[in-house]
Amino acid sequence: MNTRQNAIAQSFVRADEFVDSRKAVDFSHTPPTKVDEKVSSAQQRLKGAITELGGKQAIQSGGGYGQSTQSQRTLRADLIEELRDIVRTAEAISEETGNEAMMDRFRMPGGRGDEELKARARGMAAAIRDLSLNDEFEAHGFSADTAADLEESIADFEASEGEQGAALGQQAGATATIPESLRAGKSAIKTLNAIFHRVYAEKLDLLTAWRTASHIERAEQKKKAEPPAPEK
Repeated sequence: MNTRQNAIAQSFVRADEFVDSRKAVDFSHTPPTKVDEKVSSAQQRLKGAITELGGKQAIQSGGGYGQSTQSQRTLRADLIEELRDIVRTAEAISEETGNEAMMDRFRMPGGRGDEELKARARGMAAAIRDLSLNDEFEAHGFSADTAADLEESIADFEASEGEQGAALGQQAGATATIPESLRAGKSAIKTLNAIFHRVYAEKLDLLTAWRTASHIERAEQKKKAEPPAPEK
């Protein structure tokens, strides 16, 4: 997994631990309620994704299926999926706020060219900042800085250009399943997020703990090397 993918997997582990800590207290009624069953089902999907990504211990150590370079095709698919999530959420925000005009800035790329894909992605990141939508996106299950996360995904995709992904030995098959496992885990997180925002609406401490657990950490940006001091 690349740095971004491992950060997502780390959020899966933390989210799973949060559910484990609250399940017996809040979601273990007799007989089980529909909410109990939905939480249990979502957690099973989340645990399945964690297992497919190498398991809790490997993910926490930063290993997962290894740090083999991801193919440009994989990163392109990840970026397109991220844009689709953003557009769907923007549509919901547009409906809620009655601001139909904002959707002019949230359009999926029409062609297949990478340059158009990157341009549309940068445009959406800029729109989120220009329209002060980070808080709205966070309320819909995204991180506290959706624009910055999107820009990081663009940077990962650009870095992959010209590179060929390679997974060695038995990792070859596993690497191919990473995007699929990440999608399954993200879907489970969205289900849990929707439930917890309702169940814990009056329990700010628990809602904050959930947001912290499920938050995807951004990788620290590498500092630019300082130019050498001029010779005297």
